[in-house]
Amino acid sequence: MADQSLYERLGGVYAIAAVIDRFSDSLINDPAIQNGSPELREWHTVTFRQRLPGLKFLRTLWVCDVAGGPFKYTAQPLDDAHFNLHISPEVFDVVAGHLAQTLDEFNVPEREKQEVLGAFAAHKGEVTAGARAASQ
Repeated sequence: MADQSLYERLGGVYAIAAVIDRFSDSLINDPAIQNGSPELREWHTVTFRQRLPGLKFLRTLWVCDVAGGPFKYTAQPLDDAHFNLHISPEVFDVVAGHLAQTLDEFNVPEREKQEVLGAFAAHKGEVTAGARAASQ
């Protein structure tokens, strides 16, 4: 097991997709996310629901990629994709909480859970860059 990638230890693409599906759905009705910024609120109430299937696909690819799987995330860089939404560090942390809760719901072992959350947290600066720029 020590030689297996995080991707393999998570159960591969289908297990990752199941977690991402539930995680993405959990974000829909969270007022902290919906009201994070005017730009995020507009995106969340107008665009998000139309784009949700594709967003789930891209999130699944991203996790597969950062977990060492055979799939590569080649979509827009995270800083570009999130910049105009002005996602604050606080909203990022709320989203991370949803991810942690979803990993718990799927009984992901603690080691793997912490690796996934660590990979997510490693990109906090990219995702929140727009909020930092807007506040200057």
